[in-house]
Amino acid sequence: MKYLLTVSFVLFALAGSVFAQEKSAADYKNEGNDALRNKDYQKALELYEESVANWEEGEPVEAAMLYNMATCARRIENYDKAIKYYKQTKEQDFRPDIASYYIAYSLNKQDKGEEMESFLVDAVKDFGSSKYVGHMKKMLVTYYLKQGSEPFNEASQILASAQNADPSQYDEINARANEAFAKAKPWFEKVLQYDADNASAKASLQEINSRLAGE
Repeated sequence: MKYLLTVSFVLFALAGSVFAQEKSAADYKNEGNDALRNKDYQKALELYEESVANWEEGEPVEAAMLYNMATCARRIENYDKAIKYYKQTKEQDFRPDIASYYIAYSLNKQDKGEEMESFLVDAVKDFGSSKYVGHMKKMLVTYYLKQGSEPFNEASQILASAQNADPSQYDEINARANEAFAKAKPWFEKVLQYDADNASAKASLQEINSRLAGE
């Protein structure tokens, strides 16, 4: 009997120990918050994801925690997860303007320029009164300038080759340069839609229009 009581006590103690070690979604979330405050973004994200895994079924995950998860993912440059969690944040209408900006930021970091542009154009319309709209427009302008500069520089290099070319080649060289200038033009026009006083875009467009007019 004594032996049986001892075994029962040990089993009960072990069961109690296991039970005591179980953590709730709130426990993981709080530990994640501590890790985030300590800027241990990888650990914080892992703890938040444990919280989600233990979240009560049928209950929406806390929007503020989703936002923190997105921030952690962005900080460790896991842009797929950053986009995923920022989208979930936006779906709950929690800081949707900031979430939209960082979705575009993450797409840009992944070199998904066309997707980033399409997303940002809509975001600028949706959040026109947000203080983040300026950052959104700046991201678009930077993208447009880069896209326009590539064919513009190509055109300039083509024209430079005329210095060592036979005069009989001038017409063909000018035609190729103008083709490249024509490709650059719409990008600089887009810049001015979001930054009407952009000096670089204005100067580039002035030269492009002059070249295409044959001046």
